Amino acid sequence: MKNKFTVILLFAASGMSWFGNQTPVEAQQITPASSVTPKQTSPSQPKPLPAKKKFDLTFDDLKFEMEKGSSFNRQLLTPKINGYHNSTVKLRGYIRPSFTQSGLSKFVFVRDNKECCFGPGAAIFDCVLVRLEAGLETEFTVRPISIEGKFSLKEYKGPDGNVWSIYRMTDAKVK
Repeated sequence: MKNKFTVILLFAASGMSWFGNQTPVEAQQITPASSVTPKQTSPSQPKPLPAKKKFDLTFDDLKFEMEKGSSFNRQLLTPKINGYHNSTVKLRGYIRPSFTQSGLSKFVFVRDNKECCFGPGAAIFDCVLVRLEAGLETEFTVRPISIEGKFSLKEYKGPDGNVWSIYRMTDAKVK
């Protein structure tokens, strides 16, 4: 009986301390909805922030209809792809090989580990130009990796004047 009493006492004490440590916002959330009217809310109350958009994508989510050899037109992008702009995105793929193998703070991220996915003749939706968060670096690997960062739609024109890439990711981290 003494053990049950101790458990009940501990439970009650922890519950009371939780109620005692509530912020005004938490206390307001447990107030029954029927007792709060719109007139009771004060203009100084913080408005809830909109949920941050975060997407777990594959390169298939970034694909759109475009004839091979045709010029890129922004109107080809689907509303779904446009919805990823300025969102946090996690994407799995490969670092495109380059002359630099270590200390990479920016790189071309591609759908597969073949070297055909960037530059003239490549599908522009199969690559993302990545810039890691300030101070972060990574090493080249032939294995797939995941990156997460701020996704944006911004064309990159190659030396030939054609659009080579339309996707960028900044403030990224290798996961």
